[in-house]
Amino acid sequence: MTMSRNLAYLARVLAAGTTLVTLVTLVTLMTPGRMHAQIRASELQSVSQTVDGTNIRLTYSRPRMRGRWPIFGTKAVQWGEVWTPGANWATLFETNRDISVGNVRVPKGKYGVWFVVRKDSAWTMLLDPKWKQFHEDHPTPKSTQIHIPLRVDSADVEDVLTFSFPSISANGGTLAMRWARTRVSADFTVTPSLSDLLPEKDAAPYVGTYALRGPKDKADSGQLIVTYEGGGLKARFEPEDSYMKTFALMRVGPNVFTAGLYEKGVIYEVLKPDMMFTFTLTPGKPATFEVRQDDDTLEFIGRRKP
Repeated sequence: MTMSRNLAYLARVLAAGTTLVTLVTLVTLMTPGRMHAQIRASELQSVSQTVDGTNIRLTYSRPRMRGRWPIFGTKAVQWGEVWTPGANWATLFETNRDISVGNVRVPKGKYGVWFVVRKDSAWTMLLDPKWKQFHEDHPTPKSTQIHIPLRVDSADVEDVLTFSFPSISANGGTLAMRWARTRVSADFTVTPSLSDLLPEKDAAPYVGTYALRGPKDKADSGQLIVTYEGGGLKARFEPEDSYMKTFALMRVGPNVFTAGLYEKGVIYEVLKPDMMFTFTLTPGKPATFEVRQDDDTLEFIGRRKP
């Protein structure tokens, strides 16, 4: 309803002899933006992180300090309290796959997040399957909840309660919460979708030195050396590729592999589907392979040398 329509409507209401109380109510309801005001003392936030196809998400309301100091060990958050790190409704934790947090298994699903806050010992995170609870309805610790130990550290002042994922690896990372001068955190891991390990008998048909040639080349342009080391297939280009160096051939399917890149002996990136090796193993003939990009463009071919 526009302002001109509002005024016309009020004129009709006055002519009809509407009471003052009713008129005030109508004016309030018709004030522009009144019905859409959503300013909260603790605004809603959502933060998520995907690791190897596993998505972890937290949805929470973010209380501000608003001059309160300190926060923990006071009326705001008492020692020994079972407290949700947020406001309004309990903080919501969701994962689309089974994970491990603080070395504790967390099945996929939704959970309400509560912390047992302690002054002189480690805190505990309680993940409650009853995820829709008001923040003042503090549950008691019980066996139906998942109990996860938390690290507690001092930190720079954070005015607004904040969840984050400050570190990430190929198979996990760290979940942290900061508020006031306190930081609590726990490491998490996901189940890898691929492995750089392969039984030696399964790896043997692929081991060897392969001459490389581009799809339009008439001569070989280098070679790929495939070995079996440390329980899996390793490969390196000659001349050396400065980015890939020695990498893992990680099996994706029958005779299909992708490249896993190492940093200090740990896989930090998997080039699926950007670099896919498809081998052809024909009895009595040298093994061959094709390398294709994510759009199926042929990058180069390899043929095992005698």
